[in-house]
Order: sequence, then structure tokens, then C-alpha cells
Amino acid sequence: MLPGNPGFSGNGYVHPGLPESNRFGFGQPEKARYRRGRGAGRGSFRAGSISSSYPQQHHEERAVPRCTEFDMAYFQSYSHVGIHEEMIKDHVRTETYRDAIMRHQNSIAGKVVMDVGCGTGILSIFCALAGAKRVYAVDASEIAVQANEVVKANNLSDKIIVLHGRIESMLGSVITARDRWLKPGGLILPSHATVNVSSC
Repeated sequence: MLPGNPGFSGNGYVHPGLPESNRFGFGQPEKARYRRGRGAGRGSFRAGSISSSYPQQHHEERAVPRCTEFDMAYFQSYSHVGIHEEMIKDHVRTETYRDAIMRHQNSIAGKVVMDVGCGTGILSIFCALAGAKRVYAVDASEIAVQANEVVKANNLSDKIIVLHGRIESMLGSVITARDRWLKPGGLILPSHATVNVSSC
């Protein structure tokens, strides 16, 4: 994902033809890495960055599990523009995300953001407009190709890097991204939800 990587195209898009381990450095269990423990910071996610003196816990990296047929079908279902068009046209949803990002603008400005399951990249763009120093827009489906075009069309290739590949699975992706990369005081949007059930 850096200019030295053979899959790097110069505008941040990493081509899907490379093995996942070359694209993202994931799935390399022989390398140990430092990361935050699973319980650290739970319940207090605010945008911010880690200070260099923050003690990291040492964990062996797990091998990334192979995609199952279910995973492949799930990611394929998000490959088509139609489903993303429906989500973007849901103005209440889109504006709520934008408002939440802008409401936390002071916490996002100058920080690094990861948009897991970025789709067309609209939330990545909102984060860039909120002043994020860098946004990593990650999607396992083919929509990442369109996201890269959307980023270029909005002249944000210098801030947003589109990565085409999976982190793990959707919920697993968010949890994995939180555990690997969320810094103390970091923010997850949305951070919680309420599900209401009623009988028909």
C-alpha cells in the first residue's frame, strides 16, 4: 500500500490482482506485531491519536482465515452500484452520517481514519472534508474500483487511499480494525445502536 508496493498505482488504489498478504501485510503469522489489547479503551471511543509513550501489548498476529462461500457471496452482494445508490439516496441515513462526522470534526481533523466497508467512498469523503489527515477506504467488493474513481473525481486522492481487499468479515472487520488500529481515544462511528422489535 505504499509507493514501493508493486500494486500501488500512485493514486492510492491497490490493485486486487496481488495476493492479500502483498496488498495489506495481513495474513503473515510469522511476524509479531504490537497492538492494543481487546479490552483497552472499550466504551470510550473518541477521535484522537496515540501518544508515542503509550505502552502497547505484544500479541502474535493471527492468520487471516480464507474467504468462505458465504463471505464471497456477501462481498459480491455489495459489488453492484445499485445497492450503494439506494443507501446514498436514503437522505436521512446519509445526512445522519455526515452530521455525525461533522459534529466530531474537531476530533477527526489531522487524524488518520479507516472506513471499513467504504462502498462508494462517501463517508471517506465526509471524513476528508472534516479535515482527516489521511483516510484509508477499505472494501472487499469490486465497488472499491468505483470508490477510487469517486475519490479521484473529487480531487481527494492525496487524502484518501482506496484499498481493495477484506480485513476479515463485516462485523469481524470492524472488531479487527478496532483492535489493530484504533488508537486510545479513537472514535468509531456509529459506536452503538438500538434495535427495537415489535410483534406484528
